[in-house]
Amino acid sequence: MISHRYTEANNAYLPIYDSSLPNIYIIHLDANDLYGWAMSQNLPTHGFSWTDEYVNFMDVPDDSDIGYIFEVDLEYPGELHDSHNCYPLAPEKIEVSVSVLKILLKNLVF
Repeated sequence: MISHRYTEANNAYLPIYDSSLPNIYIIHLDANDLYGWAMSQNLPTHGFSWTDEYVNFMDVPDDSDIGYIFEVDLEYPGELHDSHNCYPLAPEKIEVSVSVLKILLKNLVF
């Protein structure tokens, strides 16, 4: 995901390909009414239960009558954070203390 207005592709399919630089591909997706689409999908309403059984979520069909919410422990290496700034892969809901904020933000809080 690109959160800025400009990027430049670099791959073997382009006449200006530079093999000394990393390969970069661009795909444009135009999706409208994502909220409406999501609301038309099956939503959990009742019958919730915990399970300790192994579930391979890749085997669960998209249109399954049974869905899952997974609680997981994962390692997200710090060296990946900068490259994932535009689209965090494992966001978390945390309370950030003032001591964690940068100096500029500290001044805005008070």
